[in-house]
Amino acid sequence: MPKAYKVTSDPFYINGSVTQTAVDAFTQVQISAPLDSLNREGLLIHAVYFTSATPDSVPAAQSRMDMQLTSVSQTGNVGANNANLIARREIATTGGAAEFSGPHVIDMVHNTDSYSADASLGIVATDDLFFALDSNNQTVVKNASFRAVCSRIELTASAYAALVTNELSA
Repeated sequence: MPKAYKVTSDPFYINGSVTQTAVDAFTQVQISAPLDSLNREGLLIHAVYFTSATPDSVPAAQSRMDMQLTSVSQTGNVGANNANLIARREIATTGGAAEFSGPHVIDMVHNTDSYSADASLGIVATDDLFFALDSNNQTVVKNASFRAVCSRIELTASAYAALVTNELSA
């Protein structure tokens, strides 16, 4: 069976970070990943690793931090059914009157295993990635970082057209 792409590079890292513009505000940054569109170049993303501050411990409330890496710009958090979601992590702390539970880490779409050439979270065909952070019930602005393990690939014409159309029409 023919493949839709051919790997053309050794694995490498793309890193990024974001700091909220205000407490509990969805904040997104654009990460440039220049690709050669004439040669139908794309990024194969093998794994994404997140780091962040811990959610605040707020009595009688759940406090959360949500991080996501997507292939197109978003206006808010997206779910696992969004075709442009590459990876997402949620961290929650639940507070009682004086006791707290957490932080609890929920990886919706994610690969935290050691790098494997066979592992794939997604393929990106346009030049940018978008890293976002949102929170709930925080007392100060928060920050987060990511590291993605990627390989450059050359896509077949039909696969490249389908991916670009999907990313540009989102």
